Amino acid sequence: MKAVIFDMDGVIIDSESIHADMKIRTLTHFGIPCSMEDCVAYVGRSAKAFFSDFVHLATKPVSVQEMVDYKHKIYLEYIIDSNTVYPIDGILDLLYELHENNIPVALASSADRKIINAVLTKFGLADCFKYILSGAELPASKPNPAIYSLTAKALGLPPKDCVVIEDATAGIAAAKDAGAYCIAYDNPNSGPQDLSRADVVVNSINDINLNKIMQLTH
Repeated sequence: MKAVIFDMDGVIIDSESIHADMKIRTLTHFGIPCSMEDCVAYVGRSAKAFFSDFVHLATKPVSVQEMVDYKHKIYLEYIIDSNTVYPIDGILDLLYELHENNIPVALASSADRKIINAVLTKFGLADCFKYILSGAELPASKPNPAIYSLTAKALGLPPKDCVVIEDATAGIAAAKDAGAYCIAYDNPNSGPQDLSRADVVVNSINDINLNKIMQLTH
């Protein structure tokens, strides 16, 4: 193992339920019914992928991009103004430990870059990552493996030398199809996710440290 690549939502911050709420608010704004259950299959995927499957139900003319922009606007406002969003327990210690041991760390998230920047700025984490990639900037985000293949390449490494930390079925599929080692965090707030393709599953980020990672990957 030569580098660690993190997902953001559900791994860095507990935000999957917030994303779902904002997607529901957005669809409601455009006259489309939606429930939390409808959102589960899209955990870890981009807003574009989600709204592309619902836009045909709109009661008035609207584009996928308009929906994406609206959702990003209200989500950004929430992240910036809310005092109820925190880094997941154990994540700061893990990031600091990797940094202190000169392990390259990257972030590969399906979220829009403005949202990524807002989250990292809010919690002072921007300097923790050597490279950051937004899946929203790719032709296809998770479960497409490109996001992890490109992140590994940017670090100057093959994916097999990288450990990915994920919480969602789509992200795990992307990591494994890219050829990376994947640790899945079984986050109860991310809804029911199929973690079976991960190399190992943990119940807490506190269960992951540098020694554990080295033991798992050797």
